[in-house]
Amino acid sequence: MRARFDRIRAKTEEATEAPRATLRFGVYAVVGMVVGLVVAGIQWIALDVVLHELLEAPLWFQALAPGLGLAVTFVVLRGRTTPATSDDYVRVYHDGDDLRPRQLVPKLLGAVATLGGGGALGAEGPSVYAGASIGQRLGLRLTSVLGPRGHRALTSAGAAAGVAAIFQAPATGVLFALETPFQRDVARRALIPALIAAATSYLTFVSIFGVHSYLPVPRGEVRLRDEVFGAILLGLCAGITARGLAGLWGAAKGLSERVSPVVRLAAGAAVSGLTLVAARALIGTSFTLGPGVEMVAEIAVDPTIGLWVIVAAFALRALATSAALGAGGVGGVFIPLVVQGLLLGRLVESLFTDAAPGLYPVIGLAAVLGAGYRTPLAAVMFVAETTGQAQFVIPALVATAVSQAVMGEKSVASYQVTEREGMLERRLRLPVRNVVIDVPILHPDQLVTDVIDTYGDAPPAQALPVCDDRYRGLLMLRDMAMALFEIGPDATVGQAMHDVPAVRVDVPAVEAARIMGELDSAVIAVVDADDVAIGVVTALTMTGALDYDPDE
Repeated sequence: MRARFDRIRAKTEEATEAPRATLRFGVYAVVGMVVGLVVAGIQWIALDVVLHELLEAPLWFQALAPGLGLAVTFVVLRGRTTPATSDDYVRVYHDGDDLRPRQLVPKLLGAVATLGGGGALGAEGPSVYAGASIGQRLGLRLTSVLGPRGHRALTSAGAAAGVAAIFQAPATGVLFALETPFQRDVARRALIPALIAAATSYLTFVSIFGVHSYLPVPRGEVRLRDEVFGAILLGLCAGITARGLAGLWGAAKGLSERVSPVVRLAAGAAVSGLTLVAARALIGTSFTLGPGVEMVAEIAVDPTIGLWVIVAAFALRALATSAALGAGGVGGVFIPLVVQGLLLGRLVESLFTDAAPGLYPVIGLAAVLGAGYRTPLAAVMFVAETTGQAQFVIPALVATAVSQAVMGEKSVASYQVTEREGMLERRLRLPVRNVVIDVPILHPDQLVTDVIDTYGDAPPAQALPVCDDRYRGLLMLRDMAMALFEIGPDATVGQAMHDVPAVRVDVPAVEAARIMGELDSAVIAVVDADDVAIGVVTALTMTGALDYDPDE
């Protein structure tokens, strides 16, 4: 009878799996459609309307606009959220935190103000954040269809959909979402959701705006002789450049912790305005405003523009992006890396007299982008999809491979990890708040006998924190008998407890593990910023044995 029951159950599960898989595919497609519509709105409002009007405005207004946009962004975000977009996607991928829905609208409004005002950032940042937020929220609501951890894959699918739509490059979106969380690995479990969401998002976006090449470059024949040597040289230069840009832009983002908002906004407005004036004097175009890809691409492939002008343009764009990041602008650095790569490629192209038109700028963008974000496959695919020229792929692969080696452990993404980790490694990287357990907090004046009467032989943990106005120590339950033997029935918790250090709730769990090892203890107390006890961490909660998922 048991064998018969098992066969019936197996057939039932097999019969229900197909409809459930169909529902999951439908959810992935819905995410793609919704994200495609949201990204279309970002594109239309921020770039096609606001930024387009700005580029037609007088020079004096163009010079003031980035500062005004950054000021509006600060007001919109203040007290509500941070400017982080793609970084937030990588962070929540690893720590399992929520992208809170109430933060989405302020970030999108901040992106419109930053990009529409001419901030030298990319629209892929808010697109990734919007997609990841929508995917995660829908995944959390549909756990019956996707499973308890399905929202993680749907978060990556939403991010892929955001990139696919804004660049009209679905394969790039998939690879970017899978590669970005890691420096030397990919988020493999999100592949199928990302494929469907990216394709659907792309179709939704192009149904509104039509199909066009994001990065038009002249067509040319690649002979793969001198070009391979040039790609190696360009890869070396790109790796060095990407390391420098990662340091520069990382320092700019870090200004929010050291410099007051007024100073940052004033400096950002001044630098943005000065770089624009210099750009107009240099070439006559406003290539430091907004994403600027098309204008910079035209500069990079124009043989009449001298090398010193290209060097100056490279420096001006890097400064304009730094100003936007330092002042708290909302946007991504994917496109700024593309822009810097185009200009770097033009500089290296000057060393070769018979280069195919547009080749070196294109492989330069792949090498700088791939090294900066640690996404080599996405960078090469971006070249193939946005230029429509497959012959550029081989030298782009060579240059990107070399630039990856030169990049080392650097990255423009703040929360990337080197490669996929085991469950224990991931948990040790989390803040203590993610592994703390809520237990009763004892008062020093309580009697030990009262504690025994309350919990008997089933205590909630091996030790309980002792706290009055602040944390005082740990009551090791095994020591209560000793206190009763030495002091008698009047022994208090304060007399029996141990003076054991506690850890703050925001430190990494690995710090708690280190202290536990030094104390040879399987439990340690956790306190908040006011030194008030809130719970304990045990060896069992630290390792996550109770939450083990063999599919993770």
